[in-house]
Amino acid sequence: MTFALSGRCCATGALVLLGLTSCTKSEILTADTPDIIDPESISNLQGAPAVYAGAISEMIFANTGNPRGLVLYTGLFTDELLHAGTPPATREFDLLNVLPTNLDAVGTATVPGPYHLVHRARTALESAAQRLTSLLPPTDSRVGELWSLAGMTYIEFGESFCSGVPFSSREPEEELGTPLATADIFNRALDRLSTAAGAAAGDARIINLAAVLRGRALLNLGQFAAAAQAVAAVPTPFVYSFAHAGPPSRQPNQIFQQNSGDTFSVPDREGTNGLNFASAADPRVPVSAPRPSRQDGISQQVYFLKYTTVADPVPMVTGIEARLIEAEAALQANNVALWLDRLNTARGTVAALASLSDPGNQAARVDLMFRERAFWLYLTGHRLGDLRRLVKQYNRGAATVYPTGAYHKQGLTRGSQRTLIVPQPEQNNPNYNASDCTVASP
Repeated sequence: MTFALSGRCCATGALVLLGLTSCTKSEILTADTPDIIDPESISNLQGAPAVYAGAISEMIFANTGNPRGLVLYTGLFTDELLHAGTPPATREFDLLNVLPTNLDAVGTATVPGPYHLVHRARTALESAAQRLTSLLPPTDSRVGELWSLAGMTYIEFGESFCSGVPFSSREPEEELGTPLATADIFNRALDRLSTAAGAAAGDARIINLAAVLRGRALLNLGQFAAAAQAVAAVPTPFVYSFAHAGPPSRQPNQIFQQNSGDTFSVPDREGTNGLNFASAADPRVPVSAPRPSRQDGISQQVYFLKYTTVADPVPMVTGIEARLIEAEAALQANNVALWLDRLNTARGTVAALASLSDPGNQAARVDLMFRERAFWLYLTGHRLGDLRRLVKQYNRGAATVYPTGAYHKQGLTRGSQRTLIVPQPEQNNPNYNASDCTVASP
């Protein structure tokens, strides 16, 4: 048997004592960590691909590559997914009644909750972008991509979590952050996206990525005309996807994995206000026929058939979204013809979708606008932000927007939370006051 000491001192069998005589005390007590990369070893041009890939991986892991990813848990919190499993911590998200100590919200070191996943992605992306700015030539668009995705993390926080989320930093040194109001979070996203556009190096893919994300942030701020202007040049066929693959565990498409394992199901008019995702027979949300869940034997399990393997990519930012942003801006400007044109431009990309007609009044147009967004953007992390906007920007009552009333099993009733919580561990940050996180307000 061989024992390695500091990569230099070793001995075998009965020669152990002799082998140790040539080692210093510090060498003996310092163990090799072959699976840990020294940051200094990749702080050069040769290490740039690893820095870039690692940060991108954190973003995918935070959204669609983790069983507790943000896309799944915002889907569960809204009407996109129904809990067909048994763990009570997961059920709390479906019930809109999540405790700060909820095990899924807090997570573990290996499978964090959505809050910590997105923060981890944010700091990884910002750190990588800062590091690679000095390493890569200005003709390399990877820095622009990293800043774009960093901006996306702020959008996700602004859309999904309560106002008052703190943002800590880890470079150049660790610093506990102070809470930001929701509008300030979206404005910080815009700052990152402006930097991204300046670092896109003429790469159309990154230019379009930053443009759509900029339009999304402006839409959340109620700056509709500016949002439409931001996405005007984005071609409708544009798609930026999160890539997936088979094992190891960080790579599989968890939307497919958790749905095919009967943990989550596609619902139908969940909580009265939910859309008819399971019965609409809409090609944008292809589904199976319902059957009892193999996990709880009670819930109706409906499979989302868009993804058929763990390696399927997930389209997260698209030219279709650009057309939807333009449509909403036109509706805000009372330009019904342009609104309808942009919706039908998007629908024209799918042969099975017929053109829409004007429903005739503004309330019905808003309903149709957000229904189109829901089906086009299904399980891409947009839905919770849209429900909040329906309340804040369109003056809809929250009880008419969010799933409400009796739950589908165990005789439970849904709660009244309107945003995801900031989990309990953040209370260790002295700058954060848990009472500022008003989850009952969109």
